[in-house]
Amino acid sequence: MLQHRNVDQQLIPEILLALPAWTDRDSLEQITNQAVARLRRGRRNIANSLGWLQNAEVRLDDWIRTDVAEYLDDPGFPEKRRVGIVQSLHRFNRWVLAYQRFFNMLRPYLLRIEQQQGRAARILELASGSGEFSLALAKIAQHAGMSLSVTGSDYFVEHVNSCKNKALKQNLNVEFKQLNAFDLSGLPEHSYDLVFVAQSMHHFTPGQVAMMVHQSMRVAQTGFMGVDGQRSLSLFTIVPSAGVLMRSTDFIHDAWITLRKFYTESELAMIAQIAAPKAQVIARRSTLPGYSILTVMHPENNA
Repeated sequence: MLQHRNVDQQLIPEILLALPAWTDRDSLEQITNQAVARLRRGRRNIANSLGWLQNAEVRLDDWIRTDVAEYLDDPGFPEKRRVGIVQSLHRFNRWVLAYQRFFNMLRPYLLRIEQQQGRAARILELASGSGEFSLALAKIAQHAGMSLSVTGSDYFVEHVNSCKNKALKQNLNVEFKQLNAFDLSGLPEHSYDLVFVAQSMHHFTPGQVAMMVHQSMRVAQTGFMGVDGQRSLSLFTIVPSAGVLMRSTDFIHDAWITLRKFYTESELAMIAQIAAPKAQVIARRSTLPGYSILTVMHPENNA
């Protein structure tokens, strides 16, 4: 529920066909924001013709969706409590084996790169935040006997410095850089194999996600992969309950808002098609419940 696949299948081709061409990052951002807004408005008209159940689902989704900022996105929120939310998220990810699951999503691409190129695959994570996935990825690959080059990145230098200290303390060969995920012009073309974004696409507007994808396709030789929570009613009981178990009201607050901000898989696919029209785009749910996966691959490198 809340994915609207039948409705979106009717709307998206028409929206994409009517889009003007974008010429730079600013126009890409603006056009993508307008396209997603048009998709969400159009659902109401289409849903009315598909019966009361589909109509109720669309109206419920409209009511749930919010632009309210999470505590983690509020620069005025106390730093100590923000650290507590990050630590709670890290415990939750370990509890649901999220890091291992993300590695399993990447593994087929990593193995193929290693086999075809005869070298370690080069991964760049954007919006790393606390850096826990980049660090976990290096550990899991090491335990699996895989050679892997991992680079994490974030816009905020304090996050980058904290991540560098963590890598040093854990004796992990993980590099961290300060990068603007919407402008990777300082990185050489194809300087990485895969660009990965974990659990943060919902923090960004559709236009910002589009800029991220577009920039990544220049930097990555194979392509882009983003993983985020799946827009689903079932998660509204599971995730906040985890916050209760961890005794973190701040985590519950942010989890509740996060669940309301997730993109549908068809929205992610449309955003990627606008940003990278020549790429092979697939948005789907994970084989294990709870996550949506967006893959945007150069045609010659699609696994």
